[in-house]
Amino acid sequence: MTHTSTYKINDFQSLNDLFSIYLNENKLTQFVKSAIIGVAAPVIGDIIRFVNTDLSFSIKEIRSNFFPEGLQVLNDVQLQVYSLNRIPNDSLCAIGKKKNSLEGPKILIVPGTGLGLAALIDSKAIATEAGHITIPHCEDEVSELIDDYIKRKERKPTFEDIISGKGISYIYGFFSNNPDHSISNREILKKYKHDQYCQNTKELLLKILSIFTRQSALIWGSTGGVYLSGSLVKSLFQDINFDNFREMFEDSATMKELLIRTPLYLIREENLAFLGSLEIVKNDYKK
Repeated sequence: MTHTSTYKINDFQSLNDLFSIYLNENKLTQFVKSAIIGVAAPVIGDIIRFVNTDLSFSIKEIRSNFFPEGLQVLNDVQLQVYSLNRIPNDSLCAIGKKKNSLEGPKILIVPGTGLGLAALIDSKAIATEAGHITIPHCEDEVSELIDDYIKRKERKPTFEDIISGKGISYIYGFFSNNPDHSISNREILKKYKHDQYCQNTKELLLKILSIFTRQSALIWGSTGGVYLSGSLVKSLFQDINFDNFREMFEDSATMKELLIRTPLYLIREENLAFLGSLEIVKNDYKK
């Protein structure tokens, strides 16, 4: 039995209010005594502070108020990466020629409001804050974008600054020389074939995503596969040649052979957090 509800986080003063409303609306207060929660924040200690919104909560307080029989709190992408062992094959789309998965780590990359990455090694999920790595100077357009960002923001851009919703807007402003534009991210990606600035934005975003994906694959040795997910990625990969992205991903002077053998997938499944939670419950049951 599932009960799905969607809320705007800014409508709540606290996570206590959100859980209270959800459990009461779905008449679950007498039945739900334990939970698994994914949060867009690093999980270090009792107090959790969200990265992209002004919200924090105490794990102990939430457990005491709502889930006395058990509460697990994980980074949101860490929770989602558990789903990689449950995703049906028809929900996976190979980017470039399909590769046979080898034994080894798997990584999940999820751009959105921010940029998340988690790894799955021997059924153990590891959270990271890899999105906060700074983008290296490399190709001409990337370096020009970095220099522009430093000039405007007085710091180097991280991958999360660019491979995210806010990054789409920034890149468009960079190409159009109009940082105060009012064009939405959806419109920028939708007009890819009809507007030069939109085309430049999408192509540069894909290039920087390929750099992040390649570096992450090499750092983790992810021969088990690299998986891309989220609505932003799905929009980015509409109407593009997957082989071109695969070629950018494999562009390494020293480790090309390893990258060629690394599977690369676009995930079409929507409910990764739910599938990840089921995998955690299954693993806990086996213990």
